[in-house]
Amino acid sequence: MDKFIHRLKYYLIGFGLGCVMVYAIFYTGDDARSSWLPEGRVLEFIEETELVVTNKYITCTLECNNIALEDFDKTFFQKAKVNFSESSTTREPCPEYQIEGKLADGREVILLIETCEPRRLSTAEEKEDIATLVNISFEGLKRDCLCE
Repeated sequence: MDKFIHRLKYYLIGFGLGCVMVYAIFYTGDDARSSWLPEGRVLEFIEETELVVTNKYITCTLECNNIALEDFDKTFFQKAKVNFSESSTTREPCPEYQIEGKLADGREVILLIETCEPRRLSTAEEKEDIATLVNISFEGLKRDCLCE
């Protein structure tokens, strides 16, 4: 019985040190999500990259519904979720992700964002990371805008 207690002490000390090491390695302290998980990596990439709108219809829809690109800031992406079942993660060269989140005014928004990294592109002229807003939808979306 004495050997068992001795072994149990060593086990608990090792387990405790292991827990402390895992906490120290993976906890960043400033963010609720972990950047080593797929969702955290995608959201962190989009958050750090300038969000671009190339489609005039999307730009017009944003303006008509009083949404600025600045509304999709760090606080939006910290609370957002990636819906991987509705995303095209294997699309080449630029995967698309469906992001679901809430704006500051409480409206729930679903974004479809295409992400391109320079290493995925075949042309060397693209040197910066690109995140393009492809589609937006939310409840109460005004569709009677004069957008073409």
